[in-house]
Amino acid sequence: MAPFHALLLAGGRASRLGGRDKLMVRVGGRTVLEGVVAAVPDTGRVVIVGPRRDLELDREVLWIREDPPFAGPLHAVAAGMAALQPADDDEVLILAGDLLRPDLVVDALTAGSGARVAVDPDGRRQWACSRVRAGDLARALAATDTADAPLKAVIGALDPLDVPLTAEATADLDTPDDLEEYADVER
Repeated sequence: MAPFHALLLAGGRASRLGGRDKLMVRVGGRTVLEGVVAAVPDTGRVVIVGPRRDLELDREVLWIREDPPFAGPLHAVAAGMAALQPADDDEVLILAGDLLRPDLVVDALTAGSGARVAVDPDGRRQWACSRVRAGDLARALAATDTADAPLKAVIGALDPLDVPLTAEATADLDTPDDLEEYADVER
């Protein structure tokens, strides 16, 4: 079986949270980013695309920053792939860094075979929660201007299988209401 590598998208502005680093919010006793890293299979490498955080993670990761910062998630995926340098047949998980139950997303995306994209209960594809073959992704990226393009432009072109997920699986940390509902009580 080809290894699974992971690209974790962790470089957004968190503007709906007033700029607070949502990936450093503690949920269930650990930061959101620690939870996402812990959910990734141990078979391959992990690249976190975003500013380096002062964390002690359970596994080795490569921190990189897209250039220019904030050019969009597809630009971040391109930067992550350049750093990852996977073999053509390797599998790549693309995961949003603010998932609250990344284990459920990873389990669903790694089941079966082929390109996959998470679909929330409202039927929206969650392009930042995808699984693709590295060679297919690399070729699609090479054919696309990644600056300010949506993830759908590349991932959608790979004709991924829709993987329906529950609201619990697709929950993320985006708003003050999410903080109120999910974050550990701050003392």
